[in-house]
Formats: sequence, C-alpha cells, structure tokens
Amino acid sequence: MMHAIRYYEHFEDAFLDWLGARGGYERLREQGADLVVKVSGCEHHAPARLGDVLAVESVPARIGSTSITMTFTMRRGEELVAVGTVTYVCVRDGRPSPLPDMLVQSTRLAPGSDRTR
Repeated sequence: MMHAIRYYEHFEDAFLDWLGARGGYERLREQGADLVVKVSGCEHHAPARLGDVLAVESVPARIGSTSITMTFTMRRGEELVAVGTVTYVCVRDGRPSPLPDMLVQSTRLAPGSDRTR
C-alpha cells in the first residue's frame, strides 16, 4: 500500500506543474513572494499501491486576497483514489501578502492542469 504521506507528494508535484504553467516558483520568488501551506486534507476513496500509475488533476477551488485553495483529484484510470485540498498563503517577509497577479489573472484564464505519475 502507498503510505498516506505519498498522496501529498503527488499533490505537491501536481501543484508545482500548475504553478510552472503560470511562470513557476522562480517568477514568484522574483516578486519577493513565497507560498506556505496553511491547511491540507485528503479524503481516501480507494487504496493505491506503489507503482500504480496515478493521474492528479489540480484545480483552484478558491482564490482569496492572500491565499489560494487547490483541489487535487487523484485517479487510477477512471477509478477515484483520493481528493485532496491544500490552502497556500502568499507571504512576503514572513507576513501574509496579496497574491501576485501571475496567479490571480492566469487562474481566471486556465484553471486546471493534469499530471500523471
């Protein structure tokens, strides 16, 4: 069986792909911003095993002034394996800060991305 922490690794990889399509972490850091996890959760629907080919779709569920909540849907083929949510808060100098336009504007244009691993 795949250990519970591995689900979050898949979610994070999918988030980094999603972020990469919007300029990537480097562009975010150039603006003096960083994203930190405030809340995360995972609802398991079916067990996964190491070696399974899993696809993760990442979609913004909520965009606030300083945070973005992502929903991650993990599937093995057509079978739903897990649904995760992670809320990321934008920080500058250790304090909450408005989300950069690169996230807010591009999210309105292209909300989701898929990753298979």
